[in-house]
Amino acid sequence: MQIDENDFFRQASRRICGSLDIGKAMMDFIAFAQPYIPISELSLCHFRHDAIMIENLLTITPSGKIRVIPPINPTPELIEFLQRLWVETGKVVKIENNPDQNMIVMAGLPFFETRDPSVMVMHLAMDGINIGGVALFAEGHGSLTQEHAHLFALLREPFSIAMSNALRYQEVFKLKDMLDVENRELSQELRRYCGDIIIGADNGLAGVMDMVRQVAPLSNPVMLLGETGVGKELIANEIYRLSARNEGPFIKVNCGAIPESLVDAELFGHEKGAFTGAVSQKRGRFERAHQGTIFLDEIGELPLQAQVRLLRVLQNKEIERVGGTQTIRVDVRIISATNKNLEAMVREGKFREDLWYRLNIFPITIPPLRQHAEDIPALVHHFVAKKARELKIHTTPQIPPSAMEKLKNYAWPGNVRELENMIERILIRSRGKDGNALLEVERLHQSGEVRPERRHSQGGYVPLTLEEAMTRHILGALRQTGGKIYGPDGAAALLGVFPETLRSRMRKYGIRYQKTGG
Repeated sequence: MQIDENDFFRQASRRICGSLDIGKAMMDFIAFAQPYIPISELSLCHFRHDAIMIENLLTITPSGKIRVIPPINPTPELIEFLQRLWVETGKVVKIENNPDQNMIVMAGLPFFETRDPSVMVMHLAMDGINIGGVALFAEGHGSLTQEHAHLFALLREPFSIAMSNALRYQEVFKLKDMLDVENRELSQELRRYCGDIIIGADNGLAGVMDMVRQVAPLSNPVMLLGETGVGKELIANEIYRLSARNEGPFIKVNCGAIPESLVDAELFGHEKGAFTGAVSQKRGRFERAHQGTIFLDEIGELPLQAQVRLLRVLQNKEIERVGGTQTIRVDVRIISATNKNLEAMVREGKFREDLWYRLNIFPITIPPLRQHAEDIPALVHHFVAKKARELKIHTTPQIPPSAMEKLKNYAWPGNVRELENMIERILIRSRGKDGNALLEVERLHQSGEVRPERRHSQGGYVPLTLEEAMTRHILGALRQTGGKIYGPDGAAALLGVFPETLRSRMRKYGIRYQKTGG
């Protein structure tokens, strides 16, 4: 076939350099070049001088299938071969499948699709600096001829430009991703410093804050335990703020909000082409938290497979991205949180025992709101002022003593979060009304949710006996769970005790409760 080499060069160059998406550019080139050169695979490899490593930038087939090839640490023989190849500046080296010239093929062949390849390799350079090479594969030994090598050699400069642009674009993309993450984290921190304070730090939460001050300056793992809505994230913020790592990143992860199939990729990152949709390399949450702190909320929702990898982070302080083989060292402090009974989950085989022991080095239990009701007035005033600002209510509603007393006697199964949400609902309903009107508290109608800690008689305040308080407290938990004792949603987990401990207390106090529901 008579070929106009100038036209071939122009058409091929336009496609090779036609897109910053290197995959699209190579697909366009293969589609154009197939009538001239039989191509079964095309591979671009970047030589990293800083790490003496060969990284695969892209390996693609005519159908658009992208192959994932891990980085290669070249042997001295392979480096010598590459140096000889680089001397052949502007030339294509045809590699036949023989012991003297097949080092590149043997190094990468397990990852390529072509089984009996004929291969051409061309060295790429930019501004006199070796940046890597491009390899062209054809099915069938000897199927690439000298004519094919001559056409391929014409394209050395376009391939070099395309690889250089792709590397620079990849670096810009990484820096942009890092900048976006840092901007989001900075915004979160600014909001936290401006708006979040710990109400009750000197009263009902004084014991918790003492433990926070003890552990914050260290780098040990911390586990925050407590019912939903008690403020575990707020305590995690305070540990980070008081730590020596407060100049580093603070990455927050809700383990229950990540689809199970994406947990590994989100936590540990992924390489380009690792799975469908992985169009670029992505750093995981642990990598982004390097030299800082990561907060793993709802740790009990983490799948067992991810628990194994998390254990490796704790043991070895290293990770591997999904689809990669390079080990990445990370220096991260882990703060975990859960409202579940992890000990029960360990016994049920739903949580790894070795991981639990490593995370549970310094547990901090945050009490439910009903156990520090003395902080409710301060919390109410704080939330009223905060929500009034957000809703642009200029005259803050007043709270009558009777309403405050009602709030203090409510059990608050949703804890501080429920209180905050209720205040917000009331303020929304009060908008447009007389600003001096008294704040009306919603009807707290569930009889089982009244706090059992005190009662009244004709003589005034009379405290409950310990047995009465325990009995009412256990009955309240049983009513809330429909009589269910075992499991993560049972009364034992709600009360933070082992099921057998709860049964023992029920026998002691003569509590009998019929399970309701299915």
